[in-house]
Order: sequence, then C-alpha cells, then structure tokens
Amino acid sequence: MVLIRSSEVRKMNKEQRIRKLEEFKQKLFTVKSELASGGSIQDPGQIQEYKKAIARILSIMTELDEI
Repeated sequence: MVLIRSSEVRKMNKEQRIRKLEEFKQKLFTVKSELASGGSIQDPGQIQEYKKAIARILSIMTELDEI
C-alpha cells in the first residue's frame, strides 16, 4: 500500500507538497498516540507507510531546494 508515489509528489506545487506533508505528519501522530494510549490499530504497517510518505516528500523537497 503506497500512500503517495514520487511521481505524484513531483507533479505537485510547493504549497500542495507542504499541505500533504502536514497531513501525513498529523495522521502519523494520531496513529502513534492511539497506539501509545493502549489502543490497537487496524493496520500495523500504517505507521511505516506514513513514515515512508513523509520521507519521500521531504527528499523531493530537498532535491528541489524547497527546504
């Protein structure tokens, strides 16, 4: 399950990339806090996918000198 592909990130403008990055960070925080509070999540691989998506966006932003 790929949340976002590199080609999709490259097609976005700077504002869209920043918005998507914040969205993924918020979702990762929500999933981690749910897990930390003793709850269980439906898909444990979800955390890794959010981390990969965040890294993908940050890598492309660094490559394009947007950071």
